[in-house]
Amino acid sequence: MPPIKLNHKEIVSLIPRAPYNFDANFHKPAYFPTPDDDWEEGIYRVTMLWRGQELGLKFENRGTTDNPEMEIGIYSQNPLTADYLDDLIPELRWRYNLDSDISGFYEKYRKDRVLGPVIEKWKGMKPRAAASLYETLIIYIVLQNATVRRTVQMMENLFEKFGNKLEFDGKTLSAYWEPGKMEEVTEQELRDIKLGYRAKFLKRITEQFVNKEIDEFALRKMGREEVRTEMLKLYGIGPASVGYLLFEHFYFYDKLETIPPWEQKIMSRLIFNEELVATDKILGFFRKFEGWEKLAFNYIWEDVFWRRKHEHIEWLEKEIRL
Repeated sequence: MPPIKLNHKEIVSLIPRAPYNFDANFHKPAYFPTPDDDWEEGIYRVTMLWRGQELGLKFENRGTTDNPEMEIGIYSQNPLTADYLDDLIPELRWRYNLDSDISGFYEKYRKDRVLGPVIEKWKGMKPRAAASLYETLIIYIVLQNATVRRTVQMMENLFEKFGNKLEFDGKTLSAYWEPGKMEEVTEQELRDIKLGYRAKFLKRITEQFVNKEIDEFALRKMGREEVRTEMLKLYGIGPASVGYLLFEHFYFYDKLETIPPWEQKIMSRLIFNEELVATDKILGFFRKFEGWEKLAFNYIWEDVFWRRKHEHIEWLEKEIRL
């Protein structure tokens, strides 16, 4: 099927709460690549499914970390109404984390021996939830017990089967699909596109969204433990995945509680310069960043993957296996 051309364009300007590091927020080199977005310095393009319409978004940096501003080109098949745009803008502010205040993190830890130099490099870096909760859960499920290469293959197979390709601003990117589209297929059909046991998880979670058992917008208004409780009701989602969701999707920056084996290996090298140390020792190191433990972990984690863009880190390549 040829790509859908998005020829209508609206332009809006948004001002994030400072500090806001455009490139460090729109590009996450620690994430595995997916065909729905594209980044170059100062520009980020991504597709979005919102209120039944497929959109192409082009974010352009128009400011600095301390005085941030961005311009967004919103591409669509048909002209967008003022009401639709009024509904969309708050969602963009949430997904790209334009309003949370992390200044206290810098003030408290900018002189820390380990964290200080990383803060200096990446001041204004935050997590961001570019995808909807349903779309994010698809990513988490295909990440389970798989190499990065295997995960990339599974995501490409899913986009090929369920998504459309959108053409805008000279790029062609894949778009996510409504949950109902996946509900129409059988578990075996999902297994046939090489998803393995994850097919069952995707089917069950899709049903939970189609049946409106999960309300993402209500969850955003809940406290950390309430969100945690609700997320553990999701089929096939365990404590480690919930820990990521609390940070990356709901912006809770505290309480580092679990460290998966892959992260354990990398943090052992970064913090202790050892091949492998106990998770309790790593967790103990981050306790000193009370109230910001998960954000502190994320800064150190993201820093090494940004370094990887410019230098070869042999031990890290062995872990990634992309």
